[in-house]
Amino acid sequence: MLLVMLIFAWAPAMAHAQAEAGEQVEAVEEAPETADTAEGVEEPADPVDAADTNPVAADQRVAWLEVAGEILDGPPAFMWDDTQSERSLRTVLAKLDRVADDDRYVGLVLYIDQPVISLSHIREITAGVARVRAAGKHVFAFAEAYDLHGYLLACSADEIILQEKGLIEITGLGVEEMYLAGTLEKLGLKADFVQGGEFKGADEPLTRLGPSDAWNENIDALLDDLYAQIVTRIGDARLLEPAEVERAMGDSWTLTDRQLLRRGLVDRISDRDLVDVTGDQFGDAFVWDKMEGPQQRQVAADNPFAVFRMLFAEQGSRIRRPTVALVYANGPITSGESRYGGGLFGSESIGSRTLVRTLAKLQDNNLVKAVVLRVDSPGGSALASEVIWQAVRELGEAKPVYVSIGPMAASGGYYIASAAHQVYVTDSTIVGSIGVVAGKIVMGGLYEWAGIKVHRRHRGPMGDMFNSVEPFTNEQREHLTRAIARTYEQFTDRVRIGRGRRIAEMDDVAQGRLFTGRQAVDNGLADKVGGVAQAIEDAAKQAGLAAGRYDVVELPPPLSFPELLEQMFELDGSRVPAVRGEFPALARRVLGPDGWRQLNAMLTGAMQLRTEHTLTLMPAVLIVR
Repeated sequence: MLLVMLIFAWAPAMAHAQAEAGEQVEAVEEAPETADTAEGVEEPADPVDAADTNPVAADQRVAWLEVAGEILDGPPAFMWDDTQSERSLRTVLAKLDRVADDDRYVGLVLYIDQPVISLSHIREITAGVARVRAAGKHVFAFAEAYDLHGYLLACSADEIILQEKGLIEITGLGVEEMYLAGTLEKLGLKADFVQGGEFKGADEPLTRLGPSDAWNENIDALLDDLYAQIVTRIGDARLLEPAEVERAMGDSWTLTDRQLLRRGLVDRISDRDLVDVTGDQFGDAFVWDKMEGPQQRQVAADNPFAVFRMLFAEQGSRIRRPTVALVYANGPITSGESRYGGGLFGSESIGSRTLVRTLAKLQDNNLVKAVVLRVDSPGGSALASEVIWQAVRELGEAKPVYVSIGPMAASGGYYIASAAHQVYVTDSTIVGSIGVVAGKIVMGGLYEWAGIKVHRRHRGPMGDMFNSVEPFTNEQREHLTRAIARTYEQFTDRVRIGRGRRIAEMDDVAQGRLFTGRQAVDNGLADKVGGVAQAIEDAAKQAGLAAGRYDVVELPPPLSFPELLEQMFELDGSRVPAVRGEFPALARRVLGPDGWRQLNAMLTGAMQLRTEHTLTLMPAVLIVR
């Protein structure tokens, strides 16, 4: 019965799911903040459970904020999954702002539980913690164990607390880059590429067994600055000299909790209830507040009509007052429609058609006074990047358009960012890679191994240029090189137009070079070190919006169930089940999430070569540990 009802409901809903994503812009409004939940006990046996006890009346609150699991850069992927919103970066920042602005809060315990978090996100959360401390609230960081990323986050607090017998495992930075030329050779494949930009390196993961001298110079300079930032950040927070920080990186994981205390890496050792710690600082006249977000939707499993109402419900209400639109652009850049939380290899992508349509809707909506484009992308299609660049520039003629870059805006990611009025970064954001790569994957060896005979026919000049059997001829390679030079000139010209005199010499920042965020501010690729909250605030001011007198709407809205089904059974517009189940799951288990993200970027780029032969892509996604 349930299956019959599902099929019956799915058919008309699928038609509705075909509606353009941009049409949803006017039907989305940020949900109002829920009332605080003041829950606590006078002497909690376990602060993790303390917020689950009966609420008591008190004027003073101590916030308990967990930073755990993967921190998401964007709204939840699915509209029925409220738990994801609790792990979004903006939700964490909103909670920190609530503690800073509400006089009932006297302090904050930041519970760090093995978060999967980028260096860029750490900096944004650190800025939020700094606002809490500036408001006169005492901040404790507490964890059972700290790795490098967790410890960097803890360094934002007034005091670092380690659970008794806990561990600290801070180490120096490590970067792994995958080179697949040997793998392709075993499969009878060969990558044949031409690149524009001496330091671009986009072809190297597929064409070489190791890095070139130019790529080594590029990445080593980037890594040097990231490492210097980390050593300085820990040293400043813990009042340690650089040599002492490096000593801790070498042996922290071998030390006992008491030795860590004596070395100044933590301030206190405590058991889980934190009674002594919080009692010393706050006394006992306070209650815990676990900073709960919106309540999750509760649907009776035995009520199919309620289930269907939830799954097929339309998102949100209409925009009713002046608004700043926060538009997320995450993943590789492709032509066509965006993918959210899915796609061929189980990742998001930025579809030029979807994003351009959304920006056009925002331009026409008079209540949308400013737009912040949040970018986290290694690039992708050169054509799609150009199309989006034009749309951002057109929108900027009507209202302020700011860009906030998350962990990365490289190649095509920076291409689209350069069109905005202002570009915001964190000091550890990766920016640049202004360059182009073009080519194909030669499959002749695979065909021969498999016994496949390919008979080729063509007419006219260059008709056989992108055949799948043989590498480029000398004539074809010269032709491709000229095309790459034209696209590279277009890329640099777009950056010149967008950034103007803020860049003194284009050749100093182009040629595929990569920079940290703070370097990008110095050389003109970016305007200001600041996170997404700062970008929204400044864009609102530019639009003449007073604080507290405007809404922030996140786009795209979460997927409805019909839209999820549409993505599950569509591959490049054809009705073929997408490869998104067993292979991504197995690869994640074997390679780990970081290794899979890097491999996924390369696979996505290789797949784009089937239809687009010129890419502004940095497939060697840097995973910094």
